[in-house]
Amino acid sequence: MDRKPFLDGAEESDFSTRLEALEDFSLRPVPADKRKTWVDITMVWVGVAVVLSAMLRGMMVGLGLGSPGRVLLAYGLGEFILIVLMSMTGYLGARTGLSTPLLASLTFGSHGSGIISFLLGIAFLGWFAVQAGLFAEAIMSYSPLPWPKASVSLSAGLLMMVPAVVGFRGLKALSWVAVPPMLAVFFYAAAKIGFHFLPREELMASVLRSQPSLYQLSLGEAASLVAGGFIVGAVTAADIFRYARPRLKEIALAAGTAMIVSALIQLVGSVLALTTGLPHDQLPRVLISPEFAGLGIFGFLAIALAQWTTNDSNLYSSVLAFNKLLPFRRWKLAVGLGVFASALAAAGILTRLSLFLSILAVACGPVGGILVVDHYFIHNPLDSSKLASTRKKMKFNWIALTAYFLATIVGWLTSGHPWRLPIFPFSVFAFNGILAGGILYWLGWLFLVQENKPKRKYWLESGELPPLRERKRK
Repeated sequence: MDRKPFLDGAEESDFSTRLEALEDFSLRPVPADKRKTWVDITMVWVGVAVVLSAMLRGMMVGLGLGSPGRVLLAYGLGEFILIVLMSMTGYLGARTGLSTPLLASLTFGSHGSGIISFLLGIAFLGWFAVQAGLFAEAIMSYSPLPWPKASVSLSAGLLMMVPAVVGFRGLKALSWVAVPPMLAVFFYAAAKIGFHFLPREELMASVLRSQPSLYQLSLGEAASLVAGGFIVGAVTAADIFRYARPRLKEIALAAGTAMIVSALIQLVGSVLALTTGLPHDQLPRVLISPEFAGLGIFGFLAIALAQWTTNDSNLYSSVLAFNKLLPFRRWKLAVGLGVFASALAAAGILTRLSLFLSILAVACGPVGGILVVDHYFIHNPLDSSKLASTRKKMKFNWIALTAYFLATIVGWLTSGHPWRLPIFPFSVFAFNGILAGGILYWLGWLFLVQENKPKRKYWLESGELPPLRERKRK
């Protein structure tokens, strides 16, 4: 008896197309015919920007400054930094169609970029696990049923990973569904509580009662808090913007819109804090409890969706980073990493490793500074294809790697930890790392490459620096 083949020609072609779609162009440029409108790109970024931690930062800034005018100025300064950085890294992604790990391979070398990809992948994966655990805690705090925390954490992680498995289309679909109701709920909460701000004396008394943080902030510190909360997303903006059309105005418009929405969400947090006098750890109570906004189930859903739209972006970027290192299809890697991170969330392991994850966040900042300097100040961003052909043989860019590790140390030492060195205008770890990485790389290129032009072509092709004796002879 003849058996029907498992797939005929048409079905096989359709199946291959679906598999290719799930791969999401993780290891090659996004084709021109797959690019999306700036509206779709903006909606994805708004979904990433509308996150619970943004409102928490807003409450800290509100109580820390105590004045609506100073709060608005802090948001303006912080978001301006993010818009500029997102536009620059995003344009690189749109111009080349490449993700951040693939762009890093042009700058750090084919082997050197593996170090960068690993660190980025671990950082984003770790935060996915932490956010999945927080998502589970939000469910348990609202639900009257005694759910087992491990089971809820595992289920939350598996649910949150689905859009990232689908790829950019999944991120876009979730954002279009979740963003409008989230924004409506948060703005309604601010309007319902009102804009009758407490006197400065009552706010300061509330700050002094809150533990463990006493966040009286200067304007510079508040702006740094605003910028630092989203700086890693700005550094890796190419992961999303590679689906955009290479039009700088559209990219800047998308980045500006997303950051304005982020500022508005943080402003809602500031309004809630200035009106109630409650610190940031009381945000769920402010939104859900009848004595304040009294949003009940709607407040809970808004909190949950805000975590979800941001966390699927964490897994998406982690998969793009690991896909360069591990020989698996992108969607399979997304499933594997999602299950692994969900299991870690269920075990409660990463919720006790916040310091380790903070160090990894510090490690992301210098990548952005080095990429921007390499592609804008040393090379023309319009000549990315020429840069790729020139550096395709380079295994290690030792100048970039040295600048990266030194900048990571600078970012850590200026991040407010015990060995803080306040030598930068904005004492926030990721921004300091970006500045240090860009400056150190530019200086290294200037003195080690530009001053050795006869050996420059050899260095570019081999990744090796000119011999020291010849540098001295020059």
